[in-house]
Amino acid sequence: MKAIVMAGGKGTRLRPLTCKQPKPMVPIAGRPMVEYILTLLKQYQFAEIGMTLFYLPDLITNYFGDGREFGVNLRYFVEETPLGTAGSVKNAEAFLDETFLVISGDALTDINLAEALVFHRARGALVTIVLTKVANPLDYGVVITEEDGRIKRFLEKPGWGEVFSDTVNTGIYLIEPEIFRYYEKDKEVDFSKDLFPLLLQAGAPLYGYVAEGYWSDVGNLAQYRQANYDLLDGKLKFKPSGREVAPGVWVGEGTELPPTAQVEAPVALGRYVRIGKDAKLGKHTVIGDHSLVGEEASLKKAILWNHAYVGYQTEIRGAILAHRTHLKSGVRVYEGAVLGEGCTVGSKAVIKPEVRIWPEKYLESGSVLNSSLVWGNRWGTNLFGRQGVDKTANLEFTPEFAAKLGVAYGTILPENSWVVLGTDHFPPAQKLKAALVSGLLGTGVNVYDLGVAATPVTRQAVVALEAAAGIQLRVSPATPENILVEFFDGQGLIIDRSVERKVEQAFFAEEFRRAALDRLGRTRSVEGFSARYLENLLKVTAREEIRAAGFKAVTGVDAAEGPLGSLLTMALAALGCETVAFQAGPACSYRTVKDLREACLPALAEQVRRARADLGVLLASNGECLILVDEEGRFVAEEQFTALLSLLVLKYGGAATIPLPVTAPSFIEEVIRANRGEVVRTKASPRALMEKVAEARIYPAGDGRCSFQATYDGLYALTKILELMAREKRSLACLVAQLPTYHIDRKQVDCSWEDKGRIMRHLFEENKDKTVEVIDGLKVFHDQGWALVLPDAEEPAFQIYSEASSMEAAAELTSFYSTRINALQLR
Repeated sequence: MKAIVMAGGKGTRLRPLTCKQPKPMVPIAGRPMVEYILTLLKQYQFAEIGMTLFYLPDLITNYFGDGREFGVNLRYFVEETPLGTAGSVKNAEAFLDETFLVISGDALTDINLAEALVFHRARGALVTIVLTKVANPLDYGVVITEEDGRIKRFLEKPGWGEVFSDTVNTGIYLIEPEIFRYYEKDKEVDFSKDLFPLLLQAGAPLYGYVAEGYWSDVGNLAQYRQANYDLLDGKLKFKPSGREVAPGVWVGEGTELPPTAQVEAPVALGRYVRIGKDAKLGKHTVIGDHSLVGEEASLKKAILWNHAYVGYQTEIRGAILAHRTHLKSGVRVYEGAVLGEGCTVGSKAVIKPEVRIWPEKYLESGSVLNSSLVWGNRWGTNLFGRQGVDKTANLEFTPEFAAKLGVAYGTILPENSWVVLGTDHFPPAQKLKAALVSGLLGTGVNVYDLGVAATPVTRQAVVALEAAAGIQLRVSPATPENILVEFFDGQGLIIDRSVERKVEQAFFAEEFRRAALDRLGRTRSVEGFSARYLENLLKVTAREEIRAAGFKAVTGVDAAEGPLGSLLTMALAALGCETVAFQAGPACSYRTVKDLREACLPALAEQVRRARADLGVLLASNGECLILVDEEGRFVAEEQFTALLSLLVLKYGGAATIPLPVTAPSFIEEVIRANRGEVVRTKASPRALMEKVAEARIYPAGDGRCSFQATYDGLYALTKILELMAREKRSLACLVAQLPTYHIDRKQVDCSWEDKGRIMRHLFEENKDKTVEVIDGLKVFHDQGWALVLPDAEEPAFQIYSEASSMEAAAELTSFYSTRINALQLR
């Protein structure tokens, strides 16, 4: 049979290892990754093999030649420009005149291909996708199938809220040649993103075969290290090259291993390796061909490629050294460090954990390297949480981090574009702002500096000033010691996940744009934009009706020194409201919103009753959060004023459709439909709701260009509540009382990241006969109400929401799913 090996990958996430090697040629236990794939294909009688090549193709063709040395016949198909996975296979269409297999050359697997082929032929499939189960499905294409294996849904690199299975696409496909009728040659087409969804929509017979056996994408440096360790541990059917001279100790031809050397299995030594006396080789050590390890050197979990030199008394712990790396005596290299090809490290130098050194660098003797040479330090895999980048001020969010973050964001923006920047009252945010600005300017991006500004003001300034993007630095609403950095697009909305990924890729790959000296960005201060925001707000508010009502409010903010106090005072004065300052005390400053409610609500309620005010108001979270109590001192829940805002825009704003997040209770839908409105449900993320609200232009601003986001703009939401009270001529308590009763519950269940995908698959399968909704997470409808199981994007946990006919029934639903999740974790 025939097979196609896709071997064109650059392996960007494996840099600096792939700066001079295509990803398929990166060695696992001394042999190129793609060599294991050829061995697998030969084992299952795929003797006629084509290889699609793009990046550094000569290194592959020179190594494998015509394939005869490896027991197969090889043909090569080289792309001049990237064509995507399906596009590259289309180049081999004339060669593929029968059922054929497509397999990635830059993954490691020992899956039984014969069993997959039997499944494919038994189903009469056009395409069979080989699937496997993984602990964390976020970085893969999730595939959902019927019981007979027929594919019913694809999810490409889902967020946790979209994870309904832990079964993912391995990139191994059995295909009939008729597939080529579905797309054109010389066009960029991807199997999983483009072609397979097209075939699914067309009703073509697409099947998924869940395979046993080992599979690793080897997509990043951690996975690369683990793949080497797994092979040494016998988790694959392959074995390292050479002779097994002792249990778990493989030695290649011509290798010298003296009796005084201490070896802890498993280890793999290539050909013509020399180990000095009294050297220590700890378990999971791999040493490539023609390498030398000096006397009394100590290696543990170290991976050395070919022609490496390790000097006297040098120590290597969990690090990777590429070809021709030279470490002199007394060097210390720690966990996670990676040295590219041709690097030289002088005597007694120290390379700290996670440091990466690009090829052909020289590190002087005695130096200590704390950050990656030229490029900078590595911080992790994810920058963004639910709302932005949230880090401990001056511990995680240091000046260096801020500058690098600014460079990463500037790199993905057009050169000479403008970014609006605002900060809140938080001193660390104001002081570290300069470092972030410097990073932006270095990429040739310009900055409008608003100074101290509320977050809703910054969002609106992005649109008004026609900027490409916006940034707000402020105290984190979740952790008062943290800085939260929010990033906005040109509409003033929180950037979507695709843009976040671009920023993360630039940040971690450290591929930054450096502007020419005459193109460095510039800054421009923008004074008084808060007044423009307030003007936009008042123009779209029923000022005269509110004035005539003569409301009295007890008002406060969570930070007296911030911009919110003056904005709130000016807005209410313009609306003719009498205000009484809330006597908050120190307990209400620098708190999370949850703590703020618990600490301040009793005092606010008491002061409202004592002053005989119409309502009590507390603005928090730099203007994004509104805390309300009615004239009787009762707290108005977020769900209730969402319902009241919906009522206002339906009755008086001309709106027809109201977006609601999937977590919002159903009673709000009752209110909307009772007022002839329609509901569109969104994902739970702030971006998803903002996007739909902006599209519907439910809350337009007075200038006709900007708009408001009532859910994330406490001052605007307050004016709309006052407007509803004035137009309806009812108190806040009366308005709330006319809303339907509702009963909701919420619970968090801790769960390891590794178990999340598997548990979501089980829950999805268990409820397939019930009415479900999969906009975000898994929402299951029961007789007494509904429950939503939502994997948390930031924490190793699930969030469970429920609504039912009684509080007891709602609690019963959350308890049922939390118990089920805990039970599934124990399997």
